[in-house]
Amino acid sequence: MIRVIVPLTLAAVAFHAGPAFAQNAFASPFPPEKWSVSDTCMKGFAPLREEAEKRGKLIKAASERHASPDETCKLIGQYSQAELKMMKYLDANSAECGASPQIGEKLRIGHKNTEAAEIEVCAVAQQAKSREPAGPVGVFPPYDGGRR
Repeated sequence: MIRVIVPLTLAAVAFHAGPAFAQNAFASPFPPEKWSVSDTCMKGFAPLREEAEKRGKLIKAASERHASPDETCKLIGQYSQAELKMMKYLDANSAECGASPQIGEKLRIGHKNTEAAEIEVCAVAQQAKSREPAGPVGVFPPYDGGRR
């Protein structure tokens, strides 16, 4: 069950977290002929967007290599924090940035999806931890009573 849930959740998050999403979510409301975003705004927002894109790529890579639920939980949590930073920046600088309400709404919807994925994957990670054996695992030679 875990082998199915985690990759599906990762695929959904990776799709959402991809670089195109972050770029299009921000750029689409600003067509080139009506560009009204200040350089200060872009200098403040661009690093936040790049950080979210980087975190999204890490999630995608984890999905492709079938990372553990625990690792995936941490990666999604880090991506969630990067999303929050973008949202807070736009909320605090919406007038200067000329950001349309649609941008903030897209980010909020995306963040809700990220939070849902984080809850699901972290629950799977917690279940996996509770099922892990307490001792060593593997094939061991038969015990010979210490005689060799």
